[in-house]
Amino acid sequence: MTYMKSSLLGVAAAAALLAAPLSANAEFPENPVTVVVAYGAGGGVDTISRAASDALSESLGQPIVVQNRPGAGGGLAVTALKAEKADGYTVVGTTSTTLTFDPHAKETGFTVDDFEYIAAFGVFPEALVALPSRGWKTFADTIAEAKTGKTLTYASTTSIDRVVLASIAKREGVTIKPVPTKGGAEAVAQALGGHVDFAYSSGTYYAQAQAGNLHVLAGLGDSRIVGFPDAPTLTELGYDTSSVNMILYLAPKGIPAAARDKLVAAFKAAGKSEKLLAVLKKRNMGSTVLVGDEITKAIHAQSKAFKAALSSN
Repeated sequence: MTYMKSSLLGVAAAAALLAAPLSANAEFPENPVTVVVAYGAGGGVDTISRAASDALSESLGQPIVVQNRPGAGGGLAVTALKAEKADGYTVVGTTSTTLTFDPHAKETGFTVDDFEYIAAFGVFPEALVALPSRGWKTFADTIAEAKTGKTLTYASTTSIDRVVLASIAKREGVTIKPVPTKGGAEAVAQALGGHVDFAYSSGTYYAQAQAGNLHVLAGLGDSRIVGFPDAPTLTELGYDTSSVNMILYLAPKGIPAAARDKLVAAFKAAGKSEKLLAVLKKRNMGSTVLVGDEITKAIHAQSKAFKAALSSN
């Protein structure tokens, strides 16, 4: 009886010794990877995340589970991510300004330093637009008119555009008043109806601008907007301010380097998939793909720029 008990213990111990190295050396991922979308179903972040899921699954060799956890302008899912195990199995998809702008503008449960940045897809074609009948070629002409002493109004949809325009108005010594709207559609309608002098839009304007009903005065990103090569960026017009809002994917701080590398490689491959590129094109978001150290550097730089812009207002 004693011998049998010892033998069984010996077998169990041997099995444990054999199993430990296998578990420790197992390659990531062994299980499905969850992408938590910080916005509701059908929106840009959700659509693009689902378009990338097949390519991600193929690269990682595991299923991709897409879940929606909307709330707090993308902040709810990001806050919850801090409590997730740092093993690489949970990734959040949100907009980049959730990390680069929000922590400087309001109380959040996170900062830009709390996460590992994996990748970003596309750039929202944010722009300032006006009726062609205004006769403004670029936003420089808009400012020139404001310098005659006229108070200009614009349709505003976010706190970001208010910070950017307030910074420009302060520098130029002009008065530009935001007219808050409930979203891009209302902002465009305000501009089309001539109720404001110009409007800010993250992309709703695009079809109207292509049809010639609106004129793009300036883009807010680092590069000129695809389809409107004659519209300069605010940076090109001499303003040290910009807004580059992307679909951003992040993981908990401290995930294993091997897991991070696998995720970065998978998102890089997904960024080349025809399915994803087609969705980005349909949403007029270009084909920008930043991964790993590139996106980490870009996110921290944008965060620093927004912090400076907010502190100067």
